[in-house]
Amino acid sequence: MHALRVLEFSKVLARIQRHAESELGAAVVEGLAPSFVTEEATRRLAMTKEAYECIANASPPSLVGLRDLRRSLDQAAKGATLAGETLWYVGHALTGMREMKAFLSGRAERVPLLAEEAQSLPIEQRLEDALHASLESSGEVKDGASTTLADLRQRQRNTVQRIQERIQSTTTGPLREFLSDPIYTVREGRYVVPVKSEYRSRVKGVVHDASASGATVYIEPEEVLQLGNTLRELAGREREEIGKILAALSKRVGEVGGQISVGLDAGARIDAALAIAKYAFEIGGVFPEVLSGPVLEIQKGKHPLLDAEKVVPLDFAVGREVQGVLITGPNTGGKTVALKVVGLFVAMLQTGIPVPALHVRAGHFNGLWADIGDEQSIQQSLSTFSGHIKNISEALREIKKGSLVLFDELGAGTDPAEGAALAKAILLELQDQGAITVSSSHYGELKAFAFTQAGFQNAAMEFDLKSLRPTYRLLMGASGASQALRIAERFGIPPRVISRAKEGLSDQHVDLALLMEELDRSQKRARQAQSEADRRTEELRKLEERARKKLLEAEEIRDKAASRAGKELEETLRELRLQAQELFDELKRNPARATEIRRELEQVQLKGSQKKRALGPKERPVAATTSVQLEPGAKVKMDGYSHAGVVLEAPKAGRVKVQFGLMKMEVKVSSLTLSHEVPKAAPRPNLQLQKVSTATTEISLRGMRFEDAQLELEKFIDDSVLAGLESVRIVHGKGEGILRKMVSDMLRRHRHVSSFAEAQPAEGGAGVTIARLG
Repeated sequence: MHALRVLEFSKVLARIQRHAESELGAAVVEGLAPSFVTEEATRRLAMTKEAYECIANASPPSLVGLRDLRRSLDQAAKGATLAGETLWYVGHALTGMREMKAFLSGRAERVPLLAEEAQSLPIEQRLEDALHASLESSGEVKDGASTTLADLRQRQRNTVQRIQERIQSTTTGPLREFLSDPIYTVREGRYVVPVKSEYRSRVKGVVHDASASGATVYIEPEEVLQLGNTLRELAGREREEIGKILAALSKRVGEVGGQISVGLDAGARIDAALAIAKYAFEIGGVFPEVLSGPVLEIQKGKHPLLDAEKVVPLDFAVGREVQGVLITGPNTGGKTVALKVVGLFVAMLQTGIPVPALHVRAGHFNGLWADIGDEQSIQQSLSTFSGHIKNISEALREIKKGSLVLFDELGAGTDPAEGAALAKAILLELQDQGAITVSSSHYGELKAFAFTQAGFQNAAMEFDLKSLRPTYRLLMGASGASQALRIAERFGIPPRVISRAKEGLSDQHVDLALLMEELDRSQKRARQAQSEADRRTEELRKLEERARKKLLEAEEIRDKAASRAGKELEETLRELRLQAQELFDELKRNPARATEIRRELEQVQLKGSQKKRALGPKERPVAATTSVQLEPGAKVKMDGYSHAGVVLEAPKAGRVKVQFGLMKMEVKVSSLTLSHEVPKAAPRPNLQLQKVSTATTEISLRGMRFEDAQLELEKFIDDSVLAGLESVRIVHGKGEGILRKMVSDMLRRHRHVSSFAEAQPAEGGAGVTIARLG
């Protein structure tokens, strides 16, 4: 496909191939191409996403054992005997496919497409075990492949040992003086000694070889000749047995060869999907937010073949209301790279490959066509004007509605006026056919065309007029000047030449250039204003979010306060009922104390009324606002707190430091009121009687929030002390140890806890703490 070639899509695939574990997976990656069928393109992305999730959350089994064994499998099916090494590869492949099938089948709900592909992976456990039990990785047949083979090899080892013992006596005995060296060696499977040629008649045996100089002959001594024959016979029988074993294994492989071939194809596709996912991790690839129709919106996109640390990210959008984008700007400013990023992103996404960007929103394109032949391409291929026109002619005839068409320097290479007119006509024709176009150009007429023609938009590669260098940043909605004279000046063209060039420009050209520059400046100011507005909007959004969180926190505090108040009221009512019952019992036993008991009942009633007022709604009193009223030591109250506090310091800037119980805090003066309460003497309630009647020796804090558990534990310890309990059992669970640490800290500080320790294993171990009170 011409577009993929000029976009250098094969280089992207080559980088993905490096992540494939098998040669079959790499071959699948090499053959990948974009799909222009919506369902297939969507399925590919979904499969890659599943592979991405597998790699992110687990470690998939290796498919390195997949090899192209299909020809060998066909031969085995026809009755051929395969080599031991080939059979071992079959066993290795079966292991990889079985493990991958188990891995994906166990995750079928999360990776349905990969699990469906894995259904074609065969499981031939007995055959796999037989191959591994019979063969070494080198293809050599193991001794245990059959009892006959094991026996033959043992007999060979015994025979070799006997031969070595006998021939050793030759090298060390009386014949040693006739040898070139006192050693023995093996020639053509026979054990021989090196004998000097002049003494060959002195050593009885069979000559098997001679040295190149003829000075030494290699003789198998007569003493080991028969043993040598026995060894050769055993070796022949071994070869026969190995042949039988390999033939039997090959037959079993041939019987399921078709299933294994299908499994190899499925395994290759799975390996390719995993390779794409690994590549996505490498480049920081993202999956697109899927849109309908031919749309592409890129935020901070990067060319996948360029250095991600150096490349300037691209922001780009085309589709829907914008059917065409015209990119202008100086030479070497990055127009061609921007075109290739757009084309590669579409090709990659519709192949199922995530793209390197911060965020991408993309729909489906029905085709991809590109005319990018230029001196800036990596392959350095320069196309002529006629070659461009031939390619464009094919595009006009074959392009489909919803296709993406890329032009680099549309209309260049001929008379500028005719080239610009032809370029406008081509863009309008493609717009009529429903194609989406992205073009680059230097023609001022095309810039004006993109400003005025409905459905088209300008975009410019930014150029820094101070440094006279391109910034490689694409500005959507702007038109860029070619900056040819400024670039020429930067590269050393003499000023007088630059001046003559400026004089040669027509007034219309100068006016148009000035108009475009002013328009670009206006658009730049508008972008800056929009950016500032966006920044302020974001700040406002954050403030609103912060306020919302504060409201939620306030509601949570209010709910907690109401809950605590309810518990406190319930506790007080229980105490009052107990005190009243005690008084009534005392009245029955001793009627003479009626008057005294009546006064005590009045005190009980008064206490109940006071508690009701304290927990009920209150009218907001006039706040204390003067520093005279809030001098240090003054007693004050604050909304939300039932107890009075003490002013610690004189107010400053409308705020004052107050102590409420054990807690010190700085609050607004306006939130405080002076307190003139005088504590009234009240009969001490018989709390111990109540605590004894309701006391329990165990509390469970499991499942509670930290603050709630802390409050419950403190109340439990106090109640247990009042009830006179000697020890208590606190169940906090093991978990992350947060509650256990809180329990330990509180028990260590509590003055009524004499000791505490972890429970015995039979009583709960680390999940339970036993505290002794005293």
